[in-house]
This record gives sequence, C-alpha cells and structure tokens, in this order.
Amino acid sequence: MTKKTNATPDSQAAIDAAGEIPRTAMDFAGRYSADAMKTLSNCQGKYAAFINQRLSEDFAMPQRLSDCKTPMEIMDVWADFYATAMGHYMDHARNMTETGTEAVEEFVREVEEEAEELAESTSKVLKAANTNDGTKAA
Repeated sequence: MTKKTNATPDSQAAIDAAGEIPRTAMDFAGRYSADAMKTLSNCQGKYAAFINQRLSEDFAMPQRLSDCKTPMEIMDVWADFYATAMGHYMDHARNMTETGTEAVEEFVREVEEEAEELAESTSKVLKAANTNDGTKAA
C-alpha cells in the first residue's frame, strides 16, 4: 500500500533545497580532486624534465674533465658545473613554488565561490523551513 504524503509545495521546496547541499559539496570535491591530479601530473612532468636535464649534464662531466690539460682548466670546469647546477636547482625550485602557489590560489578562489553557493542553498532551506512551519530557524 502506498502511503500518501501531505507535502506542500513549500515543504517540498525545502526538501529539494536541502538535497542540493550535499550534492554541491560532492561536486566540488570531485572537481577539486580532478584539478589536483592535473596539477600533480604537471609537477611530475616538470620534475622529470629537470632530472633529465641534470643527468645529461652530470653524465657529460667526466668527458669535460678528461679534456682538461691543466689544473686550472679542471677548476674552471668544476666551477662552471656547480654554478650551472645551482642555477638549475634554483630555477626549478622557483618554478615548483610558483606552480604550487597558483594551485593554492585557484583552490581558495573555488572554495570561496563554493562557500557562497552553499550559503545561498542553506539560506533557501532555512527560508523554506520557516515558511513551512511558521517558526524561525537558527
């Protein structure tokens, strides 16, 4: 036997609006997870390119040293090698920091937008509940 509900249009609006709140939060979590995975994948690609570059230069070092004829040439090769390596490490660290900062800033913007939408949905639920039973909701 089917049970009849006495849901008024106002109470149904409250039920529908309340149902939107968790869905909105889950939609956001899904979008953020996908964005986070893209950012991590991007960072991994940049890291792999950096390691490839450094390994190429590291493996070229023995040949550069074997071509040296004097101790001064050896010192120059080592000095150039370390100066270049440190520059690469600094550039890579700066690049990763910028990428992380951009990702966090974008996440904060999205959270703020989502919070505003969630506040609007919650407000609709409270208004519908107040209209439905004639009492004030918190």
